[in-house]
Amino acid sequence: MVITVTLNPALDKTLTINNFTLGEVNRVSSIRYDIGGKGINVSKVLKNFNIDSVCTGFLGGVWEKYFLDELNIRNISCEFIHIQNSTRTNTKIVDDLNKVYTDINEPGPLITEDELSRFVSSFESLCNKGDIVVLSGGVSPSIPVNIYGRLIKIAKTKGAVTILDAEGKLLEEGLKEKPDIIKPNIHELSKLMNLENENSNTIISASKKLIEDGIGKVLVSLGDKGAMLITKDEVYSAKGLKIDVKSTVGAGDSMVAALVYSLINNLDNKDTLKFANASGAASVSLEGTEACTLSQVKKLIDEVSIETN
Repeated sequence: MVITVTLNPALDKTLTINNFTLGEVNRVSSIRYDIGGKGINVSKVLKNFNIDSVCTGFLGGVWEKYFLDELNIRNISCEFIHIQNSTRTNTKIVDDLNKVYTDINEPGPLITEDELSRFVSSFESLCNKGDIVVLSGGVSPSIPVNIYGRLIKIAKTKGAVTILDAEGKLLEEGLKEKPDIIKPNIHELSKLMNLENENSNTIISASKKLIEDGIGKVLVSLGDKGAMLITKDEVYSAKGLKIDVKSTVGAGDSMVAALVYSLINNLDNKDTLKFANASGAASVSLEGTEACTLSQVKKLIDEVSIETN
């Protein structure tokens, strides 16, 4: 079973505003709503990859039923903990004219100690040997920064494979419990490892150090420059594909879904990077946080060039 954890879901409200200007009245040309949060985004993509998953985390307030109904429509299973406070809304502003994309993200609701305790107990009961557990995204300010480390320890004790996609203190604390795979973007890796520059050599060196410390694989997303996959014995890099960008939101989540797909389908590391790079590219060609499909990804795979470092 695949379990995706979203501790701070958000209703993603995407506004298309050409020539968006601060301090002025802006006219919205189109609007769309998507259930979001990084783990939920991963589950949405996995469903399109014909892989079932279970979403878990926290939901509450006016958007809770909307999320549950949407997941039900998509036939995605979920085991969310109901909370007293409201799930947040994130606003995305897409300016296609100037190719500028702005995210306005709310901090998230207060999670009580009882709600957190109930979630941890539920999570522990969900995990089993052979499961793949995806822990991704931020958390509300009320959740301790060591939460991912705590959950990784539980999952690994149960015999599950763990994938971590987080940043800052959440990533630092999570690394202490040695997740099997991590997927930082270049800025997150640079901040984590205090990189003086962000060239291939420093990325490889920093990733190798993480692997020496107990991480299995490091997939580094480089935005429009592509991605790199580093393991103990192999280093692969993929150049970015030329894509008509409609939204950059969710590209990293599609790459995480690609990691899950690769594990389930026993892809080697080279093909894993190829699939992940194509998944990220397919995602940015879609509006809002719409999930890419397997056919969209496969159309791009042959365009991905992989180099061995």
